Amino acid sequence: MASTTTVTPGRTVRKVQPIPQTRNRLELALWLFMRYSGLALVFLALSHFWMQHVLIGTHEIEFAGTQLRWGITGQPVTVEQVIWRAYYAVMLVLAVTHGINGVRQVAYDYFGHRPAIYKGLMSVIVAVAALISLGGIAALFMGAAASGGEAALR
Repeated sequence: MASTTTVTPGRTVRKVQPIPQTRNRLELALWLFMRYSGLALVFLALSHFWMQHVLIGTHEIEFAGTQLRWGITGQPVTVEQVIWRAYYAVMLVLAVTHGINGVRQVAYDYFGHRPAIYKGLMSVIVAVAALISLGGIAALFMGAAASGGEAALR
């Protein structure tokens, strides 16, 4: 960044200031992660929306289709089901880590000057996010229930 300073009337002197350094390399990596994961999430969310709302149609979405994509508990898993599970697992993990990184930065902005509160808050946030991620991935890789699913949706 450069700033301008007027020394004498009609003459401007430019003083070059160094680029501010990040707190450390981790901050730069997390900043880059936010940009790339956000871009990936836009692609994943739009492709999910396109598949569910354009290809299938909102009125045609049924539990039986979910069972076909995710597989039924206890049945052999096909390659197509593994691809669907991986697609949703990547979307879940990226969304949760992207969100945690955003919350981490906001928490640092508000509580960075109070390290004890910041670390405690981040511990709680990471624990909750880990539970959500593990629960979601477990649901993805365990498959769908063979019966009772449609009753739960009604």
